[in-house]
Amino acid sequence: MKDKNIIQIAGVRNADEAKLLLGSGADFIGFPLRLAYHAPDLAEGAVAQIVADLSCSVKSVLITYLDNAKEIADLCHFLRVPTVQLHGAIDPTEVRKLREAAPNLFIIKSLIVRTGNFDELRQTVDQFAELADGFITDTFDPKTGATGATGQTHDWSVSRRLVEYSPKPVILAGGLNPANIGQAILTVRPAGVDAHTGLENTAGWKDANLVRHFIRTARDTFHLLSEKESKLLPIPINGVLDLHTFSPKDIKDLIPDYLEACRARNLLDVRIIHGKGIGALRETVQAILRKLPYVDKFHLADESGGGWGATIIRLKEK
Repeated sequence: MKDKNIIQIAGVRNADEAKLLLGSGADFIGFPLRLAYHAPDLAEGAVAQIVADLSCSVKSVLITYLDNAKEIADLCHFLRVPTVQLHGAIDPTEVRKLREAAPNLFIIKSLIVRTGNFDELRQTVDQFAELADGFITDTFDPKTGATGATGQTHDWSVSRRLVEYSPKPVILAGGLNPANIGQAILTVRPAGVDAHTGLENTAGWKDANLVRHFIRTARDTFHLLSEKESKLLPIPINGVLDLHTFSPKDIKDLIPDYLEACRARNLLDVRIIHGKGIGALRETVQAILRKLPYVDKFHLADESGGGWGATIIRLKEK
């Protein structure tokens, strides 16, 4: 599985639906099996037959709530799928066993967002970062207890913070549809997106128009983000950002992008030069910094560091 600009669509109900999703441009299709809350869409044998008939093994993902390494490895082997999404609670020791039993398996661990549980999710990232190849955020439904296929969104700022915190790629899921996918990507900046019920008609089948609209919008938005990121390439990532050469309208996106690039290079002490002037640009810079979860602290530089004309930032480790 690639680790950027991923589009996955879950909940395949038959071979024709799998063909529709793959033909529309989905990178991966998800088969939910052995679940905690919902009935599977297909029998395991039927999934194996679709994967074989369509020769789509590399694009197929097992989504499961199994918590036993041997059972997970055996099911992946039976289905002939190289990727598993562990969507339920599982002990890290079982994932370690799974990694040892199936070293080539691409493992995605779920991060289920509910009210007030960011610290818990951060601990989950810490526990599984060395064991999983990526993470996927999804939404908890307090009415049913379901942790996936709820059709509900969650606080995207939480997923954004997890994207910033995680050393592994993070996929966004939870209530995504053609109407909200663009804003979701721009807000969270995930490595990929996953949709399920938001692309279905009232009978529970994937709607071809919704599928194509979703994929087209997601692709366009990922492309837009890539273009914005490419604008950073000429800028030296050395911990010093001089805003004098940029238009004020670019500052809102430039500063977060630059700081993220610094964190990726483990440059945690950054100086932003904004000039003295009347202080308007300084206030804009510091207002942006206050909203960034990975900024540990900041202060105006003393005379040796530019005085009122620069702000010194300390970033949190990635």
